[in-house]
Amino acid sequence: MTLLLGVSFFSFAQKSSLKGMVVDSIQNPVPYAIVTLSKESNESGILVYSTTDNNGRFELKINPEAYDSLYLSVRHMSFAKKEFVVKDFSKEIKVVLDKQENQLKEVLVKARKDIEIKGDTIRYQVEGLKKEKDYTIEEVIDRIPGVSISENGQIKYKDKAISHLYINGVDLLEGRYNIATRGIPADAVKDIEVLQRHNHARIDIGRTESDKVAMNLNIKKDQSLVFGTARADAGLPFLTGRAEATPIYLREKFQNISSLRANNYGKSLTDYGTSLTRGNLDLEVLKLDDTQIVNAPNTQGNTISNKYWLDNESFSVTNDALYKAREKRLFKASVDYNFEDAQLQRESNSVFYFDNDSTVVNRSSFDRIVKRRYQGGLIAEINEEDLFLKNKLSLSAQNQDGFTQNLQNGLDINTRYNRDTRDVRNLLELKNPLFKKVISSGLLFEYKKDDQLLEVDPAVFATQIPSNGNPNSTFQNAALEKWNLAAYSKFDFHLLKTNWEFKQDLQYKKEQLNNQLFQDDEINNELPLISSFELATFRGMSSLNAKYEWSRWKLSLRPKISFLDLKRIQDLNDTEQNDQYFFFEPDANLSYSIQNTWNFGLGFSRNLKTSEFNRLYEGLVLTSFANLSRNPTDINVTRSNQGNLFINYSNILKGFFLRNFTTYDRSIQDYTFTGTLDENGLIQIDAIDRENETRTFSNTTSLTKRFFTHLKTEFGYAYREFQSEQFFNNILQENKNISHGFSLELGWDKGTWYGIKYIGNVNYGISEVNGFKATNLFQKHDLELDLYLSSKTRWNFTAQSAISSFSNNDDVNENTLFSTSFYYKPSKKLFLRASFDNIFDERFFTTSNSSANFISLSRFNLRPRQFTIGLNYTL
Repeated sequence: MTLLLGVSFFSFAQKSSLKGMVVDSIQNPVPYAIVTLSKESNESGILVYSTTDNNGRFELKINPEAYDSLYLSVRHMSFAKKEFVVKDFSKEIKVVLDKQENQLKEVLVKARKDIEIKGDTIRYQVEGLKKEKDYTIEEVIDRIPGVSISENGQIKYKDKAISHLYINGVDLLEGRYNIATRGIPADAVKDIEVLQRHNHARIDIGRTESDKVAMNLNIKKDQSLVFGTARADAGLPFLTGRAEATPIYLREKFQNISSLRANNYGKSLTDYGTSLTRGNLDLEVLKLDDTQIVNAPNTQGNTISNKYWLDNESFSVTNDALYKAREKRLFKASVDYNFEDAQLQRESNSVFYFDNDSTVVNRSSFDRIVKRRYQGGLIAEINEEDLFLKNKLSLSAQNQDGFTQNLQNGLDINTRYNRDTRDVRNLLELKNPLFKKVISSGLLFEYKKDDQLLEVDPAVFATQIPSNGNPNSTFQNAALEKWNLAAYSKFDFHLLKTNWEFKQDLQYKKEQLNNQLFQDDEINNELPLISSFELATFRGMSSLNAKYEWSRWKLSLRPKISFLDLKRIQDLNDTEQNDQYFFFEPDANLSYSIQNTWNFGLGFSRNLKTSEFNRLYEGLVLTSFANLSRNPTDINVTRSNQGNLFINYSNILKGFFLRNFTTYDRSIQDYTFTGTLDENGLIQIDAIDRENETRTFSNTTSLTKRFFTHLKTEFGYAYREFQSEQFFNNILQENKNISHGFSLELGWDKGTWYGIKYIGNVNYGISEVNGFKATNLFQKHDLELDLYLSSKTRWNFTAQSAISSFSNNDDVNENTLFSTSFYYKPSKKLFLRASFDNIFDERFFTTSNSSANFISLSRFNLRPRQFTIGLNYTL
């Protein structure tokens, strides 16, 4: 208990830094010299680096106990490089640089300093990145080399999601940062800092290694008391509109960001105000899983911009406030409400393959779902050099209500869906010093209540769900209740020239499901049509991680030992079963680095896991109108062995990043799942007690290169091969799915009279079933052209084109959508625009995909052509 609660010990980690000054031969300070501290000469194995300030001074944070001596090198374009060995880290160093003979008689360089590297921090001046058309800071962030931003606003740097987004050094939004990035005007930000190897807790700095990446937005000091963005649009012939406002108040002791957004023109706000970061991963892995018994109506699945196809009404209001009681003590409060009424009409042709035959399922569907989400949170944080304490209380309530109208193989089927969820969660994090290191602890409490309903009309699966008459409907009711109490503690220490980490997890959770499946004329009170199932899980996991570095080599060993105790109770037949499992899971990685730019690595891990709750309860479950499933009669254990190889190259100054990652995974499960498809396109899924093996091989390559400051190029290739086996209509199938994915992005914007951007994606899939082979192809191309007619006007053209086909269909589906917009900026704060979307009014947009033993071609209804006018205003 002492370890889990993180009781403080009266010892503190020694923090140290190597300080010094760089001067020339006549003792004048030399600013902007690059100073590095390395394990070897010629800057091999760089540990930390910085640049000198205007007074020629530098500071390098280092743990002096970890090294006997290190190499210090100083470089500047006007002086000869100097390198020497440092053994005493307590003394301040004075470095004198000698003048370097110039190869050219006279060199004159005039350039704005748009990028600055200091240690693990890269600072980009917004004025050096920003283009004329950029309005919010998100558009500027997207121009940073190595950055990618997803549709929901999540920011990744070199394929790693950022852990925090700070505003003036403070994390107000706790992972809900798309409120800020899509609300802060680009002109309000002075610079953007990319923080590598970032530690949020001050107690970790200089004591704990980190591989996290964060960002900090430094707001200009001359901003008004309240600033932000506002936007409005209105469109015809179908009345559409959008309104957005994000007022921001930032002061030293108090910050507040409010946001109000509403639209009905195809912009979903369901992800707005949700967390985009993983938070404390040690606590995240202990959270309750979302148990989905019934599938919601599907209003997702298209690859083109939502404005072309999504019919919706969306509304979101949020408010986040922060009060700084002291410099290192914060209090935060947040509330948000989100509403979404979305609908989608589509047609699909799915082909299921057998040995030498196939079955086609034709479906036309209209899906609609209304979602309401209420959230609130309170956070208290103490972030000091010798103590980190954070408590986060959150409450949420969600309701989803919807229906689906289907015409499947000539049969009309309608469904109604409803889900109510209530969730209370409290997370406590604590960090204390212990033996010159840090002990980290956490405590998690959760309670969740979840009610799910599905009604299908007319009745389905009449043979499997008995009835005394002629039922009109089939009902699936599920009521869940969950409790979770979990804790962890971990401690880093250094021994025998090796960094170690010991971690202990403890978790107890109790989950209960009351499940009913019946036709409307009678409720059957026996298994498998009704179930009252309880599962109590106790889990203990211990791990001892070791990381050893020698020269340019790094070896990491992360073995885990887990104990699981599962107590299952089925109330209806008074059965109780206890199962205990003891797992040993090794994990090893070996990497090699060259001059801090190239990195190579090998890894191996073994993972073992038991069925999650939604695969343990007894009884039949109608997951959707077309799917009836039955879980295994016992616990399904999965054993996976995975190997990986990675190669990375990173050059920040040149904007060049190369990443290649290869994995091979072999998994064995205790059960094999079977599927039975009838003539109406209804599928029944069961499990049989037979081992099932799956194998996955994948390789991904991505390359980013920025030329000058105007041309950005990104290339990606992904290969995936998946092999599995299943029983389908009583036939054992060996399935192989191979996919090739290519992506290319080119962007050129010199800020003169034009800018152009191209994004292309090609996906080619191959499905092999017992020797039978089928293929599908999907291509998507996006082209955007900006013409800068003057310093105040811009004309934009966009085109989205798609080609899709699969091998048993002679039709090749091609769609090309065109839109155009005109922008006028009469002042620094005001944007005016007029847009014409979907000019040629195509009726459908087609995509294709493949999986297991089927290939599907889907056609989505498009919105009609639309004319809109609007404005952006910077507060």
